[in-house]
Amino acid sequence: MTQAETLQVSVRIDIGDMHYQGDGPAEEIVPQVMKFLSQSVPAYDIARKLVYIPDLAGLADKVSELARMTSTGQLLLTRINLASEKAIIVLLFMAQLAGRMGKREDSLTIEEISTGVGRAPKTIRNVLVQLQRLGLIDRADRGKYRITPKGLMQLEQSLTELKNGGIP
Repeated sequence: MTQAETLQVSVRIDIGDMHYQGDGPAEEIVPQVMKFLSQSVPAYDIARKLVYIPDLAGLADKVSELARMTSTGQLLLTRINLASEKAIIVLLFMAQLAGRMGKREDSLTIEEISTGVGRAPKTIRNVLVQLQRLGLIDRADRGKYRITPKGLMQLEQSLTELKNGGIP
């Protein structure tokens, strides 16, 4: 999203005698709301630290350097030197986003993954078994796979490492 397209929000929160009101760019208002809730509702602060809620917008921004989606929902890797495991996780995340946008289903077949990653179906099957054992993906339907919350967390961590100069 360009600066001209920055999402503007207006928020008003009333908790007992405490109030918060803010207008402006979402990236400025959301942290202020989080701080207000953390100070106003101690249980919220504890829950925020313990409950994993993926930052899908942030992940999409980071993943955009590795993959793209066409207007028809086709998923394309733009970086071909990713390890098979990471490439599969990236594609499954993109499928989840495409599903939320109504562009396609949120799961992929072995053939779709194989085509997207550029590896043989047998290689993909072997890697999928490993990723399932680790709990990073699960089987959606017969022959289809999707990313799990644990997979999203792993993707966030690996993209941070990649950005900080880690190994792809």
